[in-house]
Amino acid sequence: MEGILHPAKTAARFTAFGTTFIGPVLSFFSQRLVENNTENTSLFFLAREGYWLEKAFKQYLSGSDKKQSSCYLLASRAFLFKLLLGNSQSYAYSLKGDFKGSFYDLMRTRFLLSNSEIEDIFSDEISGRHVELAADKKSIIEILANHKKAIDKVIAPTKCAYLSYLEAMGVNKQSTLHLVDLGYSGTIQSLLSILLNKNTYGHYLIASNPGVHSIEGCTATMKGYLKEGVKIGEGYLPLDRSMFLESLLTAPNGQFRDIRFNTFNKSAKNLKQFDFYYGRKVASQKYFYILEQVMAGALDYVEHAAKHNITFTKSELEMLLNSYLSKPHMIPHSLAHIFDIDDDVTSNGTVNALQFFGLA
Repeated sequence: MEGILHPAKTAARFTAFGTTFIGPVLSFFSQRLVENNTENTSLFFLAREGYWLEKAFKQYLSGSDKKQSSCYLLASRAFLFKLLLGNSQSYAYSLKGDFKGSFYDLMRTRFLLSNSEIEDIFSDEISGRHVELAADKKSIIEILANHKKAIDKVIAPTKCAYLSYLEAMGVNKQSTLHLVDLGYSGTIQSLLSILLNKNTYGHYLIASNPGVHSIEGCTATMKGYLKEGVKIGEGYLPLDRSMFLESLLTAPNGQFRDIRFNTFNKSAKNLKQFDFYYGRKVASQKYFYILEQVMAGALDYVEHAAKHNITFTKSELEMLLNSYLSKPHMIPHSLAHIFDIDDDVTSNGTVNALQFFGLA
């Protein structure tokens, strides 16, 4: 039928888009990671974006015939907010931004507490209380402090399992933990510094807060390879519209929400000893086979660029990104539905990047 592409042609079109749009980004980032780390440095790739960032890094190593240890590490802001709910050091990160609603909704959306966990910790009177972070932050912190013992008891099984998971992944072998993410403010890095009481070094495509930061007696160094010192809303398009990159660079599962020991394999010294729990899937995860076609082109390009020493300068990559992120019809219409991300932590639900920026 006229107007309908053959499946093979559709796949080729998706692959070509991945080659031209996301391929140079992954190549640039992977190259900078190799140049700025030694072979003895193990890199831990974070959150959902880390799933493809690590695959691209391995592809780059393959093309450049180099070796370096890396692994993909399950983590999310909300999960770490929950894990550190009884630790007042984390409130600078978990209790910033806007929120209006019941205390119950705050605990559900921002801290991932289940209904039963909330009931075990807080009274109905507290759970039903209306709160606004801007005005009620001090009283919220007071409530959490007064319930610290109950919070720690409820969180303990998850915290114990997650610390064991990090140990199984080799995190404790490093005196300074090297973390990789797309960007931007380094929240997950900072929370891991608090959780592990360990120095960390964050490698980002864009770093809003570059430099060395002191976090409760530890140092958290943040380095941005494309841009440093810019914040959302200041006019730097690759950051202001980073939603496009985030929607493509996503793992096949929804938001990482919980971890428990698998009671059948608790003695096993591998990942089979853990059960992982994830949130709802957005379109790019529901139709992950389409995303895989896009990323196949990107990963092939990364290896090709490494093999033939093809490089991009910062200005060249910015020019490419600005074209895709500002002009309509640069992204195939047939891929529009996979540019969804969930923004549950800020209570915004699912957001489509093309619609949000008027490029659909």
